[in-house]
Amino acid sequence: MFNYRDGIRKLMSISDKDASDQKVKEKTNELRTKYPIFTAILERIPVMDLKEVVSVMLLADPVRWLIKTHAMKLSLIGEDKVTDQMVEEKINELRTKNPTFGGVLERIHNMDLKETTIGLFGIDAMESLLKLRALVILSS
Repeated sequence: MFNYRDGIRKLMSISDKDASDQKVKEKTNELRTKYPIFTAILERIPVMDLKEVVSVMLLADPVRWLIKTHAMKLSLIGEDKVTDQMVEEKINELRTKNPTFGGVLERIHNMDLKETTIGLFGIDAMESLLKLRALVILSS
């Protein structure tokens, strides 16, 4: 079984000299297999410019909040209609501002606890890959 923590740590331990387009492509392929919910975004990362990388990096936190909120709802007994409404409003706001996360946002409400937990790992791994892409762009 894949150790998610070690995978993220390994990705973040890449130095400037190890940062390359090839490394971004390799990590993209690896993460696409592990986190299929993020495939549409992951496929774009190797060709993103710095502006798009930063834009998606900034969206990672609100999406992480949505996934965490959904996980909290799933792990507690009962439903909270106020939380559901807040999540739906945030999903609509994010979907309108940046369609990049559209596929992920559409699926959040239908995710079970296992998928939600994997989504939390996936958003962290994707954010690390975005940082690697930014490092490649900044070093060139």
